[in-house]
Amino acid sequence: MEMILMTNSSVHRDLDHPASPLGLLDRLPHRPPFLFLTRIELFEPGVRGHAQWQVVGDEDYFRGHFPGQPIVPGVLIMEALAQLAGLVGFHSLEDCSHGAARIGGRLAHVEVRFDEAVRPPAVIDLHASAQRSIGSLRKFEVQAMVSGKTVTRGSLVVAKVIEP
Repeated sequence: MEMILMTNSSVHRDLDHPASPLGLLDRLPHRPPFLFLTRIELFEPGVRGHAQWQVVGDEDYFRGHFPGQPIVPGVLIMEALAQLAGLVGFHSLEDCSHGAARIGGRLAHVEVRFDEAVRPPAVIDLHASAQRSIGSLRKFEVQAMVSGKTVTRGSLVVAKVIEP
């Protein structure tokens, strides 16, 4: 079984050269400023993943959400979890080393609860664990945590899409 466990805990902010083994983040169809995974901590293809998203506080969306009291939009936390789920559900280490076509996932269903607001600066720990698969659909249990406290939890379904 393929698995990568990252042990270096430093967070890399340079998203043009993301901190991911074998270019895992390059496999996603997303690019800055809409690539929310900053670092891959654990990658077990088809099974589970753990990534981090470093929110500094100078991101453009904070100008309107909310001025003077910024809060990370819940929909962006959900997107970050979906990006991790798509990576876990549709990629292997072999894909990354052999230049396979980018494979993305379209969010098909979301059922989450937002337990706490996330205020910058923050490192959001993202977790996705595969639950079941039906055709091109993959269901994941997901969780986002800040400083060991759960801020978002639930499930999502992503559908496989091959990008040109």
